[in-house]
Amino acid sequence: MKNSNKNILNTLSYLALIIVALLLLVNNILPAIGIDIGGKFFGILGTIKEIFVLIVIGIAAYNFTSGKAKWITILFWIAIIVYIVSVMFYWF
Repeated sequence: MKNSNKNILNTLSYLALIIVALLLLVNNILPAIGIDIGGKFFGILGTIKEIFVLIVIGIAAYNFTSGKAKWITILFWIAIIVYIVSVMFYWF
């Protein structure tokens, strides 16, 4: 992997970590003190979190699949499609 790709992956990983940590904190603390966290704002943040997680995991998994058997690459793309469809179903 090129150095610039590593920097992008590292940056996305960092942003994903921050967003996931904040959302976990909000999702666990606010309901415990009686604050409703429903609504579009938290739904959008959750979707952003899922997109960052997909990008980071997807890049790492794609790098893993290079040079592997064809069925491993096919399984990778099936998993990506299932992930995206699952995230999209949240909005319907």
